[in-house]
Amino acid sequence: MARTKAFDEEIVLEQAMQVFRERGYAATSIRDLVEAVGVNSSSLYNAFGDKDAIFLRVLVWHSQGEKEMVRRELAESADPRATLAHLFADLIDELLGEEAHHGSLTLKAAVELGVSKPVIFDFLRSYMDEITQLFTDFLQAAVDRGELRLHQPAPDVARYLLFAFYNLSFLVKMYPERAGLESYVQVVLNVME
Repeated sequence: MARTKAFDEEIVLEQAMQVFRERGYAATSIRDLVEAVGVNSSSLYNAFGDKDAIFLRVLVWHSQGEKEMVRRELAESADPRATLAHLFADLIDELLGEEAHHGSLTLKAAVELGVSKPVIFDFLRSYMDEITQLFTDFLQAAVDRGELRLHQPAPDVARYLLFAFYNLSFLVKMYPERAGLESYVQVVLNVME
């Protein structure tokens, strides 16, 4: 008879994500993960693999949720510029909130691990391409409907917007004032008429 799992994978992934966001990849040990998720190390290894495999699972899981949120927001848009402003405003709220002082896990992974972990790098690049495509399709549809005018091709503007979201995660660490972050967003949104 097969044994049932003694834990909820989604809860474990959420708890592991919080540890990686707080400490980063390098400073997180298996012991830290075991303590945070409340699962013994053998169960953790059996379910997820080693630290690299756990980190990748967490990153994939987190990114899927993030991508679905972006897809939903863009699909429900009535006004493209207002939708983008809303996405930026939500991010500023999150970044200034008490719970979010550790920033984006995808940004942290890209900065900390770069090309040193090819599997992580490949995943992040693919993920960025998918998010960029969501923004590209959104922008191009708005241009086609006459709701926006872009001075650059939609894929270039999409990539610019995506990295502006990540820039906010960096800026808030140096300048955690709402007014400055909102001013930055206004500059970013000025690429669209």
